[in-house]
Amino acid sequence: MKKFALWAVAGLFLASCSQQTEKGDFVINAHIDNAPLGKIYLEELTLEEAKVVDTAVIKDASGKFTLKGILPEQALYRIRFAENNRFILLGLDAGTMSIEGDYNHLEQVKIENSEASSEIQQLLNEASTKNLALTAEMKTLDSLYQAKTPDSVLKPKMAAFETKKQELEQFIMKAATDTKSPAVAAFALSMVSTPTLLQDQKVINEIKTRFPENTLITSFTNKLNEISQKNASPATDAMAGEEENMTAVKIGQVAPDFTLPDLSGKATSLSSFKGKYVLVDFWASWCKPCRMENPNVVQAYNTYKNKNFTILGVSLDRTKEAWAKAIQADGLTWTHVSDLKFWESAVVPLYGLNSIPSNMLLDPEGKVIAVGLRGPELQAKLQEVLK
Repeated sequence: MKKFALWAVAGLFLASCSQQTEKGDFVINAHIDNAPLGKIYLEELTLEEAKVVDTAVIKDASGKFTLKGILPEQALYRIRFAENNRFILLGLDAGTMSIEGDYNHLEQVKIENSEASSEIQQLLNEASTKNLALTAEMKTLDSLYQAKTPDSVLKPKMAAFETKKQELEQFIMKAATDTKSPAVAAFALSMVSTPTLLQDQKVINEIKTRFPENTLITSFTNKLNEISQKNASPATDAMAGEEENMTAVKIGQVAPDFTLPDLSGKATSLSSFKGKYVLVDFWASWCKPCRMENPNVVQAYNTYKNKNFTILGVSLDRTKEAWAKAIQADGLTWTHVSDLKFWESAVVPLYGLNSIPSNMLLDPEGKVIAVGLRGPELQAKLQEVLK
């Protein structure tokens, strides 16, 4: 299921505002009430990584800090709080901008003198409202599915749901084509599934033509062209798996460690599984594609659990009751963890999660050796590495 950050920001698109200066020195003066003491990172977001540009430290209860730097072009950035990796997204321009708000409601911060940042906030708000409605509808469909509702009833409802999903993606695509800001266009494109982007080459080419020199737009469109051109080759199968998986952690990297409570409340760390092959499985009880994939995951676990292999289920659930019920109903007998914070879970920014189900297979050293393993692909990969 596609993920959209669940913000709630008031206001309208700022398409009528004047353009900001894209290059030069920038200063960010921030005042965030109730912010935790400690380090703040300003990070540039690229397709491959989040690069630290500047840091600051909140030393007292005033919640004030300043970040500075030189901007070669407009791009996507985030202000990340080290305390729990919460962040504020920015479409950063040159000049001096101000941010005021409350740490407990970062989605509602007031940003001045940054048109692109305000537009990103509004896009998130619009998409989130629509996506919340889709999530509620998906839960209803999941209940019908669990109740073994006849296909004659379920299929039309699923078709209507898929239509609404497509309408949401087209809404976001329109935002990408209407904006004056390359950072907003790139961010909007990142919210859309890869198959949809590949089907709308005309839109992608138009955006590339409008922002021909922007690095983020160029790298994004080049990546799409690469996937499209090599779609038939075996090498692209792995690449497509990474794209479908939609995480920032890629094959060859060491999976970031995290600690979350299990069903009993015991703190459990990913690093505690070192020495085994581990499938880190991101899912949720409310996610129908996740639940439909679970029988395949169960089969894989039962086949290879005695061959130095295990699974760590990481849930994006909201309630312990729904989480525990799904684990029991689907027969998921491996270790499970969750902070029950939905898309605000600590693992979401840590792994750059953009959709579920998502998974990655780690070797005994904790290095990612495969991502996006579905259906027969999971069995085939485990058979390959666990001979």
